[in-house]
Amino acid sequence: MDANPADVVPDPRLAALLDYWQNLKKGDRLPPRAALDPSALPPDLMPHFFLYDVTREPLDYRMRLAGSMLCATVGYEMRGKTFDEIHPADQAAAIRREFDEVVRGGRPHYAERSAQWLPDRPLSYRRLLLPFADDGVTVNCLGGASLFELDQGPRF
Repeated sequence: MDANPADVVPDPRLAALLDYWQNLKKGDRLPPRAALDPSALPPDLMPHFFLYDVTREPLDYRMRLAGSMLCATVGYEMRGKTFDEIHPADQAAAIRREFDEVVRGGRPHYAERSAQWLPDRPLSYRRLLLPFADDGVTVNCLGGASLFELDQGPRF
């Protein structure tokens, strides 16, 4: 994602998040998670914002922060859960590949997909995934936002 954020990410809220992340970078070095200031994010994006801690050997992801709208949409508190606890392995191989790609390549990833892993209603969503690295190189946190297309409202 080296192009202008508005050209790459069609949703203005996600484009603003990408622009914010790019401004946190120092040259080619990735921003550390500590540089992230939630109060600097658009207020209407915060309920959709998430952070995953990256663990190694094996490579995995644990939800550190899950916005209130994300939890309401899936119907449970996601904080503290691993990737596989949130996304059934048989249904989320493509999503895991995207997470792995961001960790290995240190580059943002934008996706539009359907949440087939939701038990009673798959929903379309747009997601921006951003790498953070405390040392500027080794990704140890993934942040971003998922914007679900809700036609029936949250689940609780």
